[in-house]
Amino acid sequence: MRPLTLDRDLFDELADRGGSDLISIFTPTHSKGRDVSQDRIRLKNLLGDADSHLEELGFKPRERKDRLRLARDLLDDREFWEHQAEGLAIYIDDDGEMNPVSLDHEVAESAYVMPVFVMRPLLADLTRPEMQVLALTRGEVGLFEATTASARRIAVDLPESLDDVNWFVDRERQRQQHPDRTDTGRARHGHDPSVREEEDLARFLREVDRALKGNGPLIVLGDDELVSRFDDVTDRGVISPDNSGVRSPFTETEILEIAGPVAHSLISDRESKAVAEAKEQIGAGNATTDIDVAVQGALSGRIGHVVVDPATNPVWGRIDESTMDVAIHGEKQHADVDLVDRVIVLSMRNGADVTPIQNQPGEFPLIAINRF
Repeated sequence: MRPLTLDRDLFDELADRGGSDLISIFTPTHSKGRDVSQDRIRLKNLLGDADSHLEELGFKPRERKDRLRLARDLLDDREFWEHQAEGLAIYIDDDGEMNPVSLDHEVAESAYVMPVFVMRPLLADLTRPEMQVLALTRGEVGLFEATTASARRIAVDLPESLDDVNWFVDRERQRQQHPDRTDTGRARHGHDPSVREEEDLARFLREVDRALKGNGPLIVLGDDELVSRFDDVTDRGVISPDNSGVRSPFTETEILEIAGPVAHSLISDRESKAVAEAKEQIGAGNATTDIDVAVQGALSGRIGHVVVDPATNPVWGRIDESTMDVAIHGEKQHADVDLVDRVIVLSMRNGADVTPIQNQPGEFPLIAINRF
């Protein structure tokens, strides 16, 4: 089998699934090489940890074996281990049904048994902004979606290159049918080859711009001259990092090597801004760092934004959703949940934004900001 790909629907489905003793397992993984065998050993050990948790809860050997059977079958599933990224989450419900989820970031090894699934290790993948990256050379044009960890080419109707005659012919026919949609029908100025080349280049760049989707910032890599000319014809925010030159044919690996640090810088700026704004809201009395207050606000839909480090230590306790009472425990007790995780899930369920950051925002696990 292959691991599942994370999206918001899968996140919500898992987050809403309840039970008595749900198992959540997280482990780093690798796509190839000798490390893959180590990944199997890690998972085997974590399944042993989960088995021990179940034993402590009074489960008999046969019950534990049945609960973990599908997950243990993964240890010998060669196809499964050939389709890994940086991390893996495995969710096992009370009936032994298993959902393995591939993650694009490394996660710490851990195994939990709780009445709900632990969801916050998935936040980085779920909320990570994807940057569009345009690779622009005379010999090849490509559009990619990049994060700090990956880059993938996306299908979009772009000219393959400056010499893609058929593509331009098709567009000219469309322009003739819809003359109000173009400014490319201007007459040639004589037969000067240099003028013709300039017009073709300008038209090429305008058509590339028209084919792109969205209005967010765009990282542009490629020939320096083309990048500069493209910046002149587009209204998009163009980011062209130093040493941004690529030659055709280019690969996803090359795109990531250049665009990845830019995406990381943009994400870091986003996190810093979120923390600064959250601290301002604390000062204004519009935010809380108290877990019990945050849980109650998340339950009632009062929370509009949560800033949290997904790797922060759990805060164990219980929630009575009917009375909105919250009990916090110094150590995990049977039937406890991670209250940090519940604030995240309950807030998102009620439409709040969540910004994961890499460092805790102070000496507290999260900042929950009220809706205005």
